[in-house]
Amino acid sequence: MAKFKIAKYGVLSLSAGLVLSACGGEETTETTDMTDDTEVTENNETTEDTTNDDMNQVDVKGIEALDFSVSLNDAVDVFYETFESENINIESIQFDEDSGRYMYSIDGWDGEFNYELNIDADTSETFEQEKEEDTDKENTINIEEIIMPKEAMDAALEASGSGYVEEWELEVENNQTIYDIDIEGGGDDQTIDALSGDAL
Repeated sequence: MAKFKIAKYGVLSLSAGLVLSACGGEETTETTDMTDDTEVTENNETTEDTTNDDMNQVDVKGIEALDFSVSLNDAVDVFYETFESENINIESIQFDEDSGRYMYSIDGWDGEFNYELNIDADTSETFEQEKEEDTDKENTINIEEIIMPKEAMDAALEASGSGYVEEWELEVENNQTIYDIDIEGGGDDQTIDALSGDAL
């Protein structure tokens, strides 16, 4: 009788041990599965974010959406420093892409010479420096009085209703300082008053 009880208790203990082991194994498996699901979700979110960033970069076409290290005022300062004079009158400034570089092309005069200089909009490196004799009086842009290119481009796109900015030129026409904004992608080119920001 004593042997039977011992054997009975032994079987019960063994069964209880197996049940506990099985329960422990299931909990471990569930935890692992939950962890895997979390990692997959995080990876999917990261992939979506990267894809969205790439799409945003592809959608950028116009210069109105780009930032350049060299501002309009910086470019004018480089122009004066290159020709070692701040007494040069600025006649016109054009901004566009040339051989993969975005450039400010500045023309000026001082009554004795005409000056021309191209300035890289990212590095401020200068190209095509020219100085020629010319005594003809020409137009003058007062840089301190005009709106900045970004404001002019925004006004042009609003007036156009669609498209993007390919290039712009700042000049004096009929005694009025204006931005000529070249719009591509469906919109019409616009002329913006460089003092008031109004579309003309």
